[in-house]
Amino acid sequence: MKTKWLISVQDGALDAVVSKLKQTGIQEVEILSSIGVILIVPGNHKIADIKKIDGVLSVEEERDISI
Repeated sequence: MKTKWLISVQDGALDAVVSKLKQTGIQEVEILSSIGVILIVPGNHKIADIKKIDGVLSVEEERDISI
């Protein structure tokens, strides 16, 4: 299973962040616009590079949670 990253985005910056992610070569992008989150499969990218994109609030790896 591919690791995914969750990217929290500032209000109004969703489209700009998605555009920038695609410019950096990220192909697998899932947009959760109602909560301002983008899911990506990062490839060879680094979390620090994604955090530098204007409009990105936080980046973290997706985790499984058991209750």
